[in-house]
Amino acid sequence: MGFFSKSSDKISDSDKDKWKDKYLNLIDAHEASEMSHKQNHELLCKSIVRISIAASKLDPQLDPYLQRIRDHIKQGFHFGQFKAEIENFTNALSRLDTGSSQSQDANNDIKLLFSFLLQRYSSEKHQQALDNLHKSIRPSEDTEQLFAEIAKIIEEEFAVEPLAIQGNEQIQPIQPKIDPVFICKQLIKLLERVEIPDGYFDAVKTLKQQLESCEGLVSLETLLESTTSLLIEINAKNQSKQKEIDKFLTHVTEQLTELGLTITDSGIALMDASMERMKLDQSVSDRMSDLQHRTSSATQLEPLKQVISLHVVNITKEIQEYKQKEAIERAKHQQQLEELSQKIKTLECETTELQTKLITANTNAQRDILTDLPNRLAYDERLKTEISRWLRYHTPLCIVVWDIDFFKKVNDQHGHQVGDQVLVHIANIFINHIRKSDFIARFGGEEFIMLLPHTNKHSAVKVTNNLRHLIAHNPVEILAKPLPVTLSCGITQFFKGDTPESAFKRADQALYLAKEQGRNRCCVG
Repeated sequence: MGFFSKSSDKISDSDKDKWKDKYLNLIDAHEASEMSHKQNHELLCKSIVRISIAASKLDPQLDPYLQRIRDHIKQGFHFGQFKAEIENFTNALSRLDTGSSQSQDANNDIKLLFSFLLQRYSSEKHQQALDNLHKSIRPSEDTEQLFAEIAKIIEEEFAVEPLAIQGNEQIQPIQPKIDPVFICKQLIKLLERVEIPDGYFDAVKTLKQQLESCEGLVSLETLLESTTSLLIEINAKNQSKQKEIDKFLTHVTEQLTELGLTITDSGIALMDASMERMKLDQSVSDRMSDLQHRTSSATQLEPLKQVISLHVVNITKEIQEYKQKEAIERAKHQQQLEELSQKIKTLECETTELQTKLITANTNAQRDILTDLPNRLAYDERLKTEISRWLRYHTPLCIVVWDIDFFKKVNDQHGHQVGDQVLVHIANIFINHIRKSDFIARFGGEEFIMLLPHTNKHSAVKVTNNLRHLIAHNPVEILAKPLPVTLSCGITQFFKGDTPESAFKRADQALYLAKEQGRNRCCVG
């Protein structure tokens, strides 16, 4: 019925869970073993092909056998046929004339072979077996027997050993091949594209220095944790800043709404005042008409006086009431206007403060922390502008990629602080000696990138060579000692059909050409 049947009431729930866990762990172990088998199989095939290629042309008589081995692996691996090919190869080796010089070459080849095998098979078991076999080889060792022993050791890569799982024992995952330097470079590029809030510049700078000096997997793991933690903090800080901006914009919206209501109330008050005046005018007009009518029809003086006196009193009373009410409304309206004016001034101050913060934040986001040059983000925005101008006016535009020669050597010999001084020194020379129309940015690491609008490639060569000579003849002062520094650069001009990527690729290739030709030079691509 299986592990989970209810055939026996004596099996407790804890026992069931224990067997269930063991069963699941066995499945995981089996899957891990199959994956290991597949990876080892592929690695062995690649290794055999590379070994056969490395052994080619050592002796013309062996080349056909090596070629058949490679063809066999490419067509599909069958152990029986492969073993036959290996035996044919070893038989051919045994028939070769082994003179003293050839014996020495063979010894060298064996050293290279074992060096290669030790690099490829990194498990402790295979390392020990290969090392013991290498030490036990005698000059007169039968080559066929040697290859048989190597094949025997390699074949153990394919053996799937049963994995006994006890308790909560965990299967160790297969560690992939990782290039720490490549990953660190990608992390540095990521940090350069992140908007760094205030208070985090020093932390980012320190982390970049650590990433630049990373050389092993152990330090890489720590740096990955540090980078992740720092990015999480920066993201939280940026989100907090965004929430602050959103809160302020909500406040501004509420203020504007309140101002709008105040203005509307003022307009309504003016309309009410206008209506009251109209009512007063109408009342006075009616009373004057009635008074005129009574005067014209009056026959006695005393009753007429009383009527006139009553109308004058009523008109005077209405005018006074209107004036009092108007004074109250005028004072209320004046107070509202003063409050409105004060709110507008406050809103203007808050808006100006926010605008200043946004300008500062945007400027910081587009500046390199160390050199104070524009960074890659600023370069991307400026490039869009220059390309639009180039497409519209058809004026020449050049792009220049700079790289400090032997910068890693400077960091290794003198430390990263000196390396930072070199970067700042070069940045200051660029800032003080480029033309107003030119644009220079730190592209990342020891690379700078320059845009030269209204400049063709011939003029660009002159401009860049002047800068290059200026930097080469102005060494960095480190502890009162001059440290000479040189730069290489690649130049290209934008042509019809170019994209930012295609132009940059040409400039980058020209930079590599300058490096290959001896550095401290400018090449055009």
